[in-house]
Amino acid sequence: MSNRAKVLIVVDMQAGFMTESNQHIYNAINRLDFHAYEYIFATKFQNIKSKNSNYFDILHYDFMTQDSETQILLPEDLKYIEVKKSSYGLPKASLSKIISIYKASSSKEVHIIGTDYDSCVMAIGFQLFDAGLQPRFYRNMIGSHSVDKIELDEFEKVYKKNFGNDCFIQ
Repeated sequence: MSNRAKVLIVVDMQAGFMTESNQHIYNAINRLDFHAYEYIFATKFQNIKSKNSNYFDILHYDFMTQDSETQILLPEDLKYIEVKKSSYGLPKASLSKIISIYKASSSKEVHIIGTDYDSCVMAIGFQLFDAGLQPRFYRNMIGSHSVDKIELDEFEKVYKKNFGNDCFIQ
């Protein structure tokens, strides 16, 4: 492994989250140079009712339960580590693995792309930040599938406040 470990986290790029409002991020991600990264983690959100899901119980969210919805939409030949989650953030084991990658590295920067910048992308950013890493986001590769979304231009202020003025890559 080189001295500068590069990690990319692809957040919830799944069939059930693809909408007209975030189609552009799927297109942009397919143009990304994935070879620039030593490790690629792709999260796969699964809404599991049997786990006492707050998504069911509080939000009354009954989507992302079928294989057709949870299918990850990344290039077929891309090698990545699949991270199954039923929460906004990363499971503890996956977060620990990412932290351990950086223990021997001079870099602490982790790149993040995916959906939704107003929930999961931000939650993972907070986890990484709290762990002493520096989350950086490809601005044109984060989006929201929500119809009632807050525009990224507004959210950019929140990201810069919490992750630093240089938290966006593009």
